[in-house]
Amino acid sequence: MKPSRKHILFLASWYPSRVFLDNGDFIQRHAQTVSILNDVSVVHAIKDPDLKDKNFEISIRERNGLKEVIVYFKPALISPFNLLKLLQAYLIGINQVVTFDIIHINVVYPAGLIGIYLKHKYKKPLILTEHWTDLHVEYFKNLAKYKQLAIRKILNFVDFVLPVSNHLGKSIQKINSSLEYEVIPNVVDFSKFKPIFKKSNSKITFLHLSHLGDQQKNINGILNVSKRLANNGFIFELQIGGNGDLKPIEKFISENNLAETVKTFGRLEHHEVNQKMNEADCFVLFSRYENQPCVQAESFATGLPIITTNVGGINEFLPENFGILIDSENEDQLYQAMIDVIKGKQFEPKKELTAYAKKHFAKEEISKKFDEIYNKLIPPTDE
Repeated sequence: MKPSRKHILFLASWYPSRVFLDNGDFIQRHAQTVSILNDVSVVHAIKDPDLKDKNFEISIRERNGLKEVIVYFKPALISPFNLLKLLQAYLIGINQVVTFDIIHINVVYPAGLIGIYLKHKYKKPLILTEHWTDLHVEYFKNLAKYKQLAIRKILNFVDFVLPVSNHLGKSIQKINSSLEYEVIPNVVDFSKFKPIFKKSNSKITFLHLSHLGDQQKNINGILNVSKRLANNGFIFELQIGGNGDLKPIEKFISENNLAETVKTFGRLEHHEVNQKMNEADCFVLFSRYENQPCVQAESFATGLPIITTNVGGINEFLPENFGILIDSENEDQLYQAMIDVIKGKQFEPKKELTAYAKKHFAKEEISKKFDEIYNKLIPPTDE
């Protein structure tokens, strides 16, 4: 059997675009990873409020075995019709793809609606990579009823599921118990992430980088603990920022005289994240819920230990002494963990964290995992 490049149609519910620069960037990295061993065409549709003169606009970019087709559509005058325009936009994008062997949905809704249509029309295998926290039972029940019904319908036609964590896979099986799954985590691009062995900081520097949504990331909790540490005389610095709203954070800093302790920064390009992580001593992730956060894998790639809550699939990828695991919303535990780091707690050496990240998250390794799944669905042919 000779390995052959298959053509994978990536139907992406989330994907970076001019409307949302970073939305689903982890899906884009998966697409780039799959394109190492297979050809990939990504199709994504997104509503663009700035599109005025026409109903649809197509953007196409091709490079290194990866074709990205993004279809922007003008918002409908009546909101419920936006779903119909979205589906129409996906079909317009798919018309830009000549042929494909496997349909690969990325995030079940809404792209899965087009996925099951294509499965029936072309008789192709249909698989799903899932990242969405709303597929956990406690959040799934809060989705609109029509979305719950649509997701259940889509899952009935999926041949195989690839969640980014075992925790998420088990949650999906609670929605559809007949589904098989295999975990394929998020990927790290080691051409952009590597440790820089530097002199120690004059004071311990903690880092938090995210979309800064308090409901998920519990930004207020991180700030409360930082204030408590500063008020109790501990010397440290917290670098906090990302592609979210900094105004509430800056207000907190001003009201609590924390300008010398808490520093903010804005949106970073992906290659800039490596530099920011290398300037820190420990990452802080105080989330209420997660699946398999990219920042955990990227921290390890740079040799950066992590203080993190024990939620979602985080503990599935946290070897002993790579960080400190604490309970969600437990500010006392976060306080003590940060004190331990300030006082010099020793974690595994940087090279051990980086070696683990390369083994579990490197593009070369993840591309092989995807290819194994594709070959199960369509075995290689004799040459």
